[in-house]
Amino acid sequence: MPEQNGLTRRQRMHTLSKAEETRQIVRIDCMYCRITHRYRCRDLLQLCGDVPVDEIAPQFRCDICKHKDYLKAEFELPWGADTGKLRIRKLVRIKTLLKPVWKDDFY
Repeated sequence: MPEQNGLTRRQRMHTLSKAEETRQIVRIDCMYCRITHRYRCRDLLQLCGDVPVDEIAPQFRCDICKHKDYLKAEFELPWGADTGKLRIRKLVRIKTLLKPVWKDDFY
């Protein structure tokens, strides 16, 4: 039998931290309403953690159609001609929502 590689598939995948080192950006497309948004990897690292590209899209929802099922995320390396032309969303702040949880109890 051939010797097995010690790394798992998840460890071999290209993650957000590796993409940040190579100055890549993340493009998220909605296949339902045909809209595209681009994000910096360092902003998504704060939100999602160091995850592969396959695990980024399920954590988002489309701003227009509100669907999660039709999103697709890919890493993209911008060309020199794209400088100053690509619209990239920047993370301004993270807002947490406080939601009360109730438990029925006897008096």
